[in-house]
Amino acid sequence: MKIAVIGAKGRVGKITAEIARRRGHEVLEIDKDTKNELNVKIDTAIDFTTADATDYVIKFCVAHRCNLVTGVTGRTAEQEDKLDELGKKVKVVKSANFSQGVDMLGKLCETALTELKNWDCEIVETHRKGKLDAPSGTAKTLAATACKAKGGFSTVTVHSVRAGSNYGKHEIILATDGESITITHQAENAEIFARGAVIQAEKL
Repeated sequence: MKIAVIGAKGRVGKITAEIARRRGHEVLEIDKDTKNELNVKIDTAIDFTTADATDYVIKFCVAHRCNLVTGVTGRTAEQEDKLDELGKKVKVVKSANFSQGVDMLGKLCETALTELKNWDCEIVETHRKGKLDAPSGTAKTLAATACKAKGGFSTVTVHSVRAGSNYGKHEIILATDGESITITHQAENAEIFARGAVIQAEKL
């Protein structure tokens, strides 16, 4: 499969390109200086850029009629609407977090709060200093999952910490009088996000 990694010079994009090659794919590295109209056939684009690059990414996918896997967070409602429109032309998979562990964290949260609807729920997310969006896209997704599972029983609050070089830590704290449960996922490297994105591209 031919994969275009958009944002291949970035922290996660660089690792994504390496993993895709190790898995036997042909990789085209794309950055902001690359022209959209490349005379090559591309199956899927993997996007690890920023929200500001949304228009460029969409134009790239339209020009090449390729599917899109994007791990970018912090987009505006208008940018999300544009991605939804793209999804009518090609297959689009977007996720705040492609790691298997975070997917399981969400499932555990849903299971717990389905049984413990009246318990308090607080989410604490910690990321590296300089991360642009707060709360993180992952934390927003977890909060939405928690709210749905609670079915209207009180609110879910998200607390954001930006310090050091943390790859991403998400804690779901469930508490009631006399006891509490904390479920934690800690990302230890960026490879878990890159590998998950490549696997999604393969599924497409």
